[in-house]
Amino acid sequence: MKTLLKVLLGVLAVILAVVNVRSVMSPIQFEEIRAKRDSAVIFRLIDIKDAEVEYYRANGKYTNDFDSLINFVKTKKIYVVNKAYELNDRQLEKVANIKRERENIKPHIEISLTIDEADGIILDLLQKAEKKNNWKEIDELSAMNTTEGDLRNFRRDTTWVSLIDTLYHNPAYPIDSLPYIPYGNGEKFTLLADSIAKAGGGHTQLFEARADFSQYLKGINDQEYDNYVLGIKKKVTQVRREPVLNAEGEPTYDENNEEIVNIIPCRRVGNIKEPNNNAGNWEW
Repeated sequence: MKTLLKVLLGVLAVILAVVNVRSVMSPIQFEEIRAKRDSAVIFRLIDIKDAEVEYYRANGKYTNDFDSLINFVKTKKIYVVNKAYELNDRQLEKVANIKRERENIKPHIEISLTIDEADGIILDLLQKAEKKNNWKEIDELSAMNTTEGDLRNFRRDTTWVSLIDTLYHNPAYPIDSLPYIPYGNGEKFTLLADSIAKAGGGHTQLFEARADFSQYLKGINDQEYDNYVLGIKKKVTQVRREPVLNAEGEPTYDENNEEIVNIIPCRRVGNIKEPNNNAGNWEW
């Protein structure tokens, strides 16, 4: 009997040890998996933002259609300027004076000079110097920038490259997977685009891409997920508020006439309701 009791106590001790280890390891394991999945979702949201920014540059607006966005990234080519030699402040000042003389701008009138304008003037000077074999002006400009060396090495070469290569630095980037939430079992990101009126007139274009935590974190450990979400709901920037609708599809209100909403933790980039410089809500 004593032997049996000892065996039973030994088994119970092992069971308690296992339960204790699991109770400690469960939060740790959840956090490791959560962090891995969260990171994958954030990187995908950044990829979506990069594509949307280029789409906006080309079209003056954002898109809420993934097919249009993907096709744009697949087919769009952009030009890249490869530069050799950088002009310093003294040289830029000299080039500005050249512009003033060419356009007969009076000394008391302030002028502006863009980098592209300065590059164009230098290229023109180089072409004339080579044609006349007179490098005096070029050599004088070179002397103003000993760091970069001889201005005769100045080059501005424009090449056209695929947008997908420029955005993701990988021609084999799986662009067709852009809409899908990592670890989301086939669910897609919500993609929104709209515009809001500016106070002084005109409109500001906005976009938003998001994935709810429930779409990619559920199923790891339900208890740990509930604990994690409970803490996240206190962080205003990392949640969205969705009205609770009645049978007629209208918002519902409590006894204090305040709108009843569901608070849903999510990862989001951009904001469809207000400008935020297309920031991600993990940045706060």
